Amino acid sequence: MNTYKVLNKKGKEIQSDVLLHPGDVLQMELEAREIRKSDFALQLQMRPSHFSELLHAKRNVSASVAIKLENTLGISAEFWMRVQTSYDIKVERQRLELA
Repeated sequence: MNTYKVLNKKGKEIQSDVLLHPGDVLQMELEAREIRKSDFALQLQMRPSHFSELLHAKRNVSASVAIKLENTLGISAEFWMRVQTSYDIKVERQRLELA
């Protein structure tokens, strides 16, 4: 299995503070491929309103949706789940820092 990491010149992993929801990544991917959101929602067998909520970070990527994205876009389900997990951890860290 391939895991991708961004490394600095000394070989240490670079961590980003950017809060990136999988919906943001998906939206950029759809724009790059010139795919209409409503058409894509139908391909995923999602209601357009639910799909819109995913794109606007109001819904999370589940394992089921990740697999559908993999089958439709050719981007691994593991990638989508890593982006979701990273987002969830960063949100929780921010919440705990403010508490």
